[in-house]
Amino acid sequence: VKADDIVIYTYSLSPFCREAIAVLDNLGVEYKEISLGHEWIPFLINEGGAQKRAALGKLTGQTSLPSIFMGGESIGGLYEGLVPSLESGSFWKRLKGHRPSGKVLIEEGSFE
Repeated sequence: VKADDIVIYTYSLSPFCREAIAVLDNLGVEYKEISLGHEWIPFLINEGGAQKRAALGKLTGQTSLPSIFMGGESIGGLYEGLVPSLESGSFWKRLKGHRPSGKVLIEEGSFE
C-alpha cells in the first residue's frame, strides 16, 4: 500500500460501511477495500476477520467499522473521520493534492 493510498476496512452488511464506500465512489478516488465479512456476528465474519478487527482496535482504539486509513494513518470511520476530513478540506490535503480526473461531486468545504 502506497503512502497516499486510501484503505477502508468494512463489513458488507453494515450501512455505515456501505455509505462510506458510496462517498468514496462519488468522490471518484481510488481505494482498497478489505472486507472482514458480512458482519461481526461469528458465523458472518470471514476467517481471520475477528483477529483483524482486534488488531485494528489495538492500532486505532476503534473497533467499529468502517475503519479508514489515508497514507497509512487512521482517519477514523465515516462520521468521525471521513465526513469531517471532507468538511475541513484535509481529505484532499492528505492525498497530496491528487484529485480524481472525473467530475468531483463533493468539493472542500461543501458539507458546511
